[in-house]
Amino acid sequence: MMHSCGDSLGMALHVHWWLLGCHVVSFIACITIHSTSTLPPDLPTPSPPSSAHSWNLFGRPGDGYYTSVEVGTPSQKFNVLVDTGSSNFAIAAVMQKELDSYFEAKNSSSFVDLEKEVEVGYTQGSWSGRLGKDVVLFPALQAGTTPYLMDLVLITSSHNFYVNNSQWQGIVGLAFPVLAKPQGAVQPWIDEVILRDNLTNAFTLELCGPSREAGPSSHYGRLTLGSGSGSCSPVAVSCPIRRKWFYEVVVTALSLQGKEVSIPCIKFNTDKTIVDSGTSNLRLPPEVFKAVMKELKLQASGGMNPPLPEGFWSGNEEACWPESSKLWMNFPNLTIHLATGNHSAITITVGPRSYLRPAPDSVSTSLLDCWVLGIEESQTGTVLGAVILEGLCVTFDRAQGVITFSESTCGPLVTLSETHNTEDMSVCMYTPKRVGALTLASYIMGGLLGFLSLPLVLAALRWAWNTAHKLRLNQGIPFTILDENNT
Repeated sequence: MMHSCGDSLGMALHVHWWLLGCHVVSFIACITIHSTSTLPPDLPTPSPPSSAHSWNLFGRPGDGYYTSVEVGTPSQKFNVLVDTGSSNFAIAAVMQKELDSYFEAKNSSSFVDLEKEVEVGYTQGSWSGRLGKDVVLFPALQAGTTPYLMDLVLITSSHNFYVNNSQWQGIVGLAFPVLAKPQGAVQPWIDEVILRDNLTNAFTLELCGPSREAGPSSHYGRLTLGSGSGSCSPVAVSCPIRRKWFYEVVVTALSLQGKEVSIPCIKFNTDKTIVDSGTSNLRLPPEVFKAVMKELKLQASGGMNPPLPEGFWSGNEEACWPESSKLWMNFPNLTIHLATGNHSAITITVGPRSYLRPAPDSVSTSLLDCWVLGIEESQTGTVLGAVILEGLCVTFDRAQGVITFSESTCGPLVTLSETHNTEDMSVCMYTPKRVGALTLASYIMGGLLGFLSLPLVLAALRWAWNTAHKLRLNQGIPFTILDENNT
């Protein structure tokens, strides 16, 4: 979820609202197109696909990954969205129509009201509430299972933040402290746990997408704190974190089935590129999105007759076809290049089973599965959301300032590689065209000092002129002023 602070601290939780009604259009025997419009049905919390793995993240495709949390004394149990695109820990404190439960501070003997109002906005949605402290425990994590008194915000009002039937009632932000609100007054949960439990300043996300056992309507994964990487492959590639606020990286290119999208690479990173588990889709700046959609439609529509309708490409309609259909072969692989240095990069290649998400409200049957496009337009730069991260182990090494990717044993097939480029990739980095606050302050102070010292300068010049004039008179030398021609 991408947090927005003047939208430079922007965070993007993709909230997909389905309108009432269902219009089905059959266009060939093995493909159906219909509008994604009714609210998704209630779902029970999915069971782990295998008891051999300690999965601790669950959810619905398109609604994010959540983990369980206990808050207060006695403890009240909730689920919170796991979000690398923000830094606050916040929990619902009033009932809202999208929720089935909320935290009641009056029933917790350990709650401390810090009497500070907090507002946090995202690229889609926002909330406001009151800052406090209470005992927090994440029972499903191998670390962080000791109850500690933590900063948290009680959400008292929101706009487009919660998702119907998503089964989470709050959010835990895993980004850097600079994003936490109010600035300087909050210690993010991840920083507190790492400090108190003396852990390596890192964590790993393994997002698996839907499981075969639970079907396309639910997904699962794992969050590991510290240096442990679970069952991740030891073969890995890394890229640096450009700035420690979001997990910001630099995209140098994007290609579809090996064909690069022809667009200046700085466009990908305007105004930033972030790795964000709280966002479901791959989100691209307007100019990049249009270029990618043009090429994607060109490559994918060649073998389809009739072609997919425009509503599918805009994310408003879903497409259904048999699991065994060869239509999957019409969609190209998508490769993202991330800079590791001025002349090197890594690549992440995902197939259509990654960027086509299972439709949460579909007419899927034993014969047909339904899908929606997991690529959308963004007004706040590029966001590498869950459709890119699923099938990978992603280690956020905050201490070393790098993000490491390795192939997971779960989820869709993802291919990683390293490349070398003779071109200077520093041209891909976006720098905001504005004067920073400290720079502006230095300009103002310099101007004030110059203004205040002007009388002293004029007095010194007057003294020097008088001294020279007297010296010339004493020596009998006439004092003349040269004209512009020195005559």
